[in-house]
Amino acid sequence: MKHENFIIGFLCGALLFGGTTAYAAGIIAERSSHPIYVDGELVKMEAYTINGNNYVKLRDIGKVVGFNVFWKDGVQVDSSTPYTGEEPKQEMPEEAVLNVEGVCQEIVSLTNDLRREHGLSVLTENERLMEAAQVRAEEMAATSTYSHTRPNGEKYYTVTNCPYTAENIHRIATRYLTQHGVGLAEAAVDGWANSEGHLKNMLNNQLSSIGVGIAKGVNASGEESWYCVQLFLYDGYVISQADTFAT
Repeated sequence: MKHENFIIGFLCGALLFGGTTAYAAGIIAERSSHPIYVDGELVKMEAYTINGNNYVKLRDIGKVVGFNVFWKDGVQVDSSTPYTGEEPKQEMPEEAVLNVEGVCQEIVSLTNDLRREHGLSVLTENERLMEAAQVRAEEMAATSTYSHTRPNGEKYYTVTNCPYTAENIHRIATRYLTQHGVGLAEAAVDGWANSEGHLKNMLNNQLSSIGVGIAKGVNASGEESWYCVQLFLYDGYVISQADTFAT
């Protein structure tokens, strides 16, 4: 605990220790010899008598009674956890952090925002392209194959029954998102926008439809990463089915 000098109800910022009498901020504190009981049981706890009142350190109470006391922009008391003296780690359930369908929709939205900025018509979300893009993301994530060539050696466009498509892929480490404080959709679209070839696909006026897929896997170093896929369909062409997972 960073500030171990907190004395309950008094003397925040002044530690009392050593001998039977100590001084802090001009106040005399004598070590107390009074017994201290918790739930009827005698406990050992450092205490001081100041102006006839007994004072003990909040951290010591936490240890004995069983609640946590730690420093985070001030003294924090967490009555629901045992004493450690350290700030508890905040772990948010993954499902609360990332909603796959929501991220895919956000990627579509951000891509169309980019097209509007350049005076282009928006892309229509295509159900079969969405399915195909998700298959591409999942097969890459499952095999750590980061390529426009599918894990079975076929070209990316074989994930549909129409070859008149274009594809953007991106692999983003979870660590990157945490370090930069960005969401997956934003990181993916920004990454594509800063790559000439990927940006060309997103701003291609001959494309009319889009599908997006994301899946979690690991990169070549074994680091947790997200595989993101954009599939685009050229105007005037139709997709009637998406392929199954390739290995």
